[in-house]
Amino acid sequence: MEAERAKPRKDPNRIGQTAVEIAQQINDARQMLAMGRNRYTICQALSARYGLSVRTADRRLREAREAMVTELESIDRKQLAAQLIEAAAEILGEARESKQLSNALGAIGLISRITKLED
Repeated sequence: MEAERAKPRKDPNRIGQTAVEIAQQINDARQMLAMGRNRYTICQALSARYGLSVRTADRRLREAREAMVTELESIDRKQLAAQLIEAAAEILGEARESKQLSNALGAIGLISRITKLED
């Protein structure tokens, strides 16, 4: 006879998650999206970290994407361009320091496209 695994017990007085907990889960999903993680990886991580069902984790991921779209819609184009140029300039500096010239050229090209210096 196999020994049963002890499952964590839920607090019987607790009905659901708080808004703060849900917001944290959505924020974690946003961070993983920003790092380029795929849907499967994000849902698995949320499920493991917070004990969510895959369906709930998928819902948190959808909410994270919606929040990102809303944020992008509210950003001024000049502000966004400045942020992108700053990120590309940082990549350019790191590429130069590490002698990765093809990456440096890529960053220069990106800055050129953002500033519309090339046609």
